[in-house]
Amino acid sequence: MKYWLVSLLFVTMSAYAALYRSIDEYGNVSYSDMPSENAELIELKELSTYTPTPIPTKVDVITEDIVELEQDLTPPNYKISIASPEQNESIWDGGGTVTIAVNISPALNSERADQIVFKLDGQRVGEPQSSTSFTLTNIDRGSHIVVASVVDKAGKVMKNSKSILFHIHRRSVAGP
Repeated sequence: MKYWLVSLLFVTMSAYAALYRSIDEYGNVSYSDMPSENAELIELKELSTYTPTPIPTKVDVITEDIVELEQDLTPPNYKISIASPEQNESIWDGGGTVTIAVNISPALNSERADQIVFKLDGQRVGEPQSSTSFTLTNIDRGSHIVVASVVDKAGKVMKNSKSILFHIHRRSVAGP
Protein backbone atom coordinates (compact mmCIF):
# COMPACT_ATOMS: atom_id res chain seq x y z
CA MET A 1 0.00 0.00 0.00
CA LYS A 2 2.81 2.38 0.96
CA TYR A 3 4.63 1.72 -2.32
CA TRP A 4 1.49 2.18 -4.33
CA LEU A 5 0.88 5.62 -2.79
CA VAL A 6 4.47 6.66 -3.45
CA SER A 7 4.25 5.51 -7.06
CA LEU A 8 0.94 7.31 -7.46
CA LEU A 9 2.56 10.49 -6.14
CA PHE A 10 5.33 10.26 -8.71
CA VAL A 11 2.96 9.45 -11.53
CA THR A 12 0.76 12.45 -10.81
CA MET A 13 3.68 14.83 -10.35
CA SER A 14 5.44 13.91 -13.55
CA ALA A 15 3.18 12.03 -15.84
CA TYR A 16 5.61 11.93 -18.74
CA ALA A 17 8.96 11.81 -16.86
CA ALA A 18 10.92 8.60 -16.44
CA LEU A 19 10.60 6.79 -13.12
CA TYR A 20 13.41 4.85 -11.46
CA ARG A 21 13.25 2.35 -8.61
CA SER A 22 16.21 1.46 -6.42
CA ILE A 23 16.71 -0.74 -3.37
CA ASP A 24 19.46 0.08 -0.85
CA GLU A 25 21.53 -2.46 1.18
CA TYR A 26 18.91 -2.47 3.96
CA GLY A 27 16.05 -3.36 1.60
CA ASN A 28 14.44 0.07 1.52
CA VAL A 29 12.77 0.85 -1.79
CA SER A 30 12.99 4.38 -3.16
CA TYR A 31 11.61 6.00 -6.31
CA SER A 32 13.10 8.88 -8.22
CA ASP A 33 12.96 10.66 -11.55
CA MET A 34 16.77 10.78 -11.58
CA PRO A 35 18.74 7.68 -12.56
CA SER A 36 21.31 6.34 -10.11
CA GLU A 37 23.55 3.28 -10.01
CA ASN A 38 21.63 0.04 -9.53
CA ALA A 39 18.32 1.84 -10.26
CA GLU A 40 15.96 0.22 -12.69
CA LEU A 41 13.72 2.09 -15.13
CA ILE A 42 10.03 1.43 -14.54
CA GLU A 43 7.88 1.31 -17.64
CA LEU A 44 4.44 2.68 -16.83
CA LYS A 45 1.41 1.64 -18.80
CA GLU A 46 -0.67 4.38 -20.34
CA LEU A 47 -3.45 5.35 -17.98
CA SER A 48 -6.94 4.68 -19.12
CA THR A 49 -9.32 7.59 -19.01
CA TYR A 50 -13.06 7.89 -18.80
CA THR A 51 -15.23 10.81 -19.78
CA PRO A 52 -18.64 10.56 -18.12
CA THR A 53 -21.78 11.72 -19.85
CA PRO A 54 -22.93 15.09 -18.54
CA ILE A 55 -25.51 14.95 -15.80
CA PRO A 56 -28.44 17.25 -16.56
CA THR A 57 -29.02 19.98 -14.04
CA LYS A 58 -32.40 20.55 -12.41
CA VAL A 59 -32.95 23.54 -14.68
CA ASP A 60 -32.40 21.37 -17.79
CA VAL A 61 -34.79 18.70 -16.49
CA ILE A 62 -37.46 21.26 -15.55
CA THR A 63 -37.12 23.01 -18.92
CA GLU A 64 -37.47 19.68 -20.76
CA ASP A 65 -40.55 18.82 -18.64
CA ILE A 66 -42.14 22.18 -19.44
CA VAL A 67 -41.48 21.75 -23.16
CA GLU A 68 -43.04 18.26 -23.04
CA LEU A 69 -46.05 19.58 -21.12
CA GLU A 70 -46.53 22.42 -23.58
CA GLN A 71 -46.38 19.96 -26.46
CA ASP A 72 -48.86 17.65 -24.71
CA LEU A 73 -51.16 20.57 -23.89
CA THR A 74 -51.70 22.02 -27.32
CA PRO A 75 -54.97 23.94 -27.36
CA PRO A 76 -57.89 21.87 -28.58
CA ASN A 77 -60.08 23.17 -31.37
CA TYR A 78 -63.17 23.86 -29.27
CA LYS A 79 -66.66 24.14 -30.69
CA ILE A 80 -68.96 26.04 -28.33
CA SER A 81 -72.61 26.94 -28.79
CA ILE A 82 -75.37 28.22 -26.55
CA ALA A 83 -78.09 25.58 -26.13
CA SER A 84 -80.42 27.63 -23.96
CA PRO A 85 -81.97 30.14 -24.36
CA GLU A 86 -82.64 29.78 -28.07
CA GLN A 87 -82.26 32.58 -30.60
CA ASN A 88 -85.08 35.16 -30.23
CA GLU A 89 -86.69 33.27 -27.33
CA SER A 90 -89.10 35.17 -25.07
CA ILE A 91 -88.77 34.37 -21.38
CA TRP A 92 -91.66 35.17 -19.04
CA ASP A 93 -90.18 35.29 -15.56
CA GLY A 94 -91.24 37.56 -12.73
CA GLY A 95 -87.75 37.64 -11.20
CA GLY A 96 -85.78 38.03 -14.41
CA THR A 97 -83.95 34.71 -13.99
CA VAL A 98 -82.34 33.04 -17.01
CA THR A 99 -80.16 29.94 -17.09
CA ILE A 100 -77.57 29.93 -19.87
CA ALA A 101 -76.48 26.44 -20.99
CA VAL A 102 -73.74 25.70 -23.49
CA ASN A 103 -72.62 22.71 -25.52
CA ILE A 104 -68.86 22.33 -25.87
CA SER A 105 -66.83 19.83 -27.83
CA PRO A 106 -64.33 18.46 -26.90
CA ALA A 107 -64.76 18.69 -23.13
CA LEU A 108 -62.76 21.39 -21.36
CA ASN A 109 -59.12 20.43 -20.81
CA SER A 110 -58.59 20.58 -17.04
CA GLU A 111 -54.80 20.10 -17.38
CA ARG A 112 -54.64 23.31 -19.41
CA ALA A 113 -57.08 24.99 -16.94
CA ASP A 114 -59.44 26.03 -19.76
CA GLN A 115 -62.71 27.57 -18.55
CA ILE A 116 -65.89 29.22 -19.77
CA VAL A 117 -66.74 32.92 -19.43
CA PHE A 118 -70.27 34.27 -19.95
CA LYS A 119 -71.06 37.79 -21.19
CA LEU A 120 -74.41 39.52 -21.07
CA ASP A 121 -74.79 42.58 -23.28
CA GLY A 122 -71.00 42.75 -23.71
CA GLN A 123 -70.26 42.70 -19.95
CA ARG A 124 -68.70 39.69 -18.29
CA VAL A 125 -70.91 38.12 -15.65
CA GLY A 126 -69.32 35.98 -12.96
CA GLU A 127 -65.89 34.41 -12.85
CA PRO A 128 -64.45 31.91 -15.35
CA GLN A 129 -65.80 28.44 -14.58
CA SER A 130 -65.68 24.87 -15.79
CA SER A 131 -69.45 24.40 -15.53
CA THR A 132 -71.40 24.53 -18.79
CA SER A 133 -74.34 26.43 -17.29
CA PHE A 134 -74.72 29.77 -15.55
CA THR A 135 -77.78 31.36 -13.96
CA LEU A 136 -78.39 35.07 -14.41
CA THR A 137 -80.73 36.71 -11.89
CA ASN A 138 -82.63 39.97 -11.73
CA ILE A 139 -82.26 40.68 -15.44
CA ASP A 140 -84.15 43.78 -16.56
CA ARG A 141 -86.96 43.32 -19.01
CA GLY A 142 -86.11 43.87 -22.64
CA SER A 143 -83.82 42.31 -25.22
CA HIS A 144 -80.42 40.98 -24.26
CA ILE A 145 -77.48 39.33 -26.01
CA VAL A 146 -75.47 36.53 -24.40
CA VAL A 147 -72.11 35.07 -25.54
CA ALA A 148 -70.05 32.23 -24.04
CA SER A 149 -66.28 32.04 -24.51
CA VAL A 150 -63.62 29.44 -23.77
CA VAL A 151 -60.57 31.04 -22.14
CA ASP A 152 -57.19 29.63 -21.16
CA LYS A 153 -55.60 30.05 -17.73
CA ALA A 154 -54.23 33.47 -18.72
CA GLY A 155 -57.75 34.64 -19.62
CA LYS A 156 -57.05 34.70 -23.36
CA VAL A 157 -60.17 33.92 -25.41
CA MET A 158 -59.71 30.74 -27.43
CA LYS A 159 -63.19 30.40 -28.92
CA ASN A 160 -66.46 32.39 -28.83
CA SER A 161 -69.98 31.09 -29.33
CA LYS A 162 -72.40 32.81 -31.65
CA SER A 163 -74.33 35.53 -29.86
CA ILE A 164 -77.89 34.71 -28.85
CA LEU A 165 -80.63 37.34 -28.63
CA PHE A 166 -83.37 36.67 -26.07
CA HIS A 167 -86.16 38.75 -24.56
CA ILE A 168 -87.18 39.05 -20.90
CA HIS A 169 -90.82 39.85 -20.15
CA ARG A 170 -91.69 40.88 -16.61
CA ARG A 171 -95.07 41.74 -15.32
CA SER A 172 -95.67 45.39 -14.75
CA VAL A 173 -96.45 46.62 -11.25
CA ALA A 174 -99.34 48.66 -12.74
CA GLY A 175 -100.90 45.59 -14.44
CA PRO A 176 -103.03 42.80 -12.94
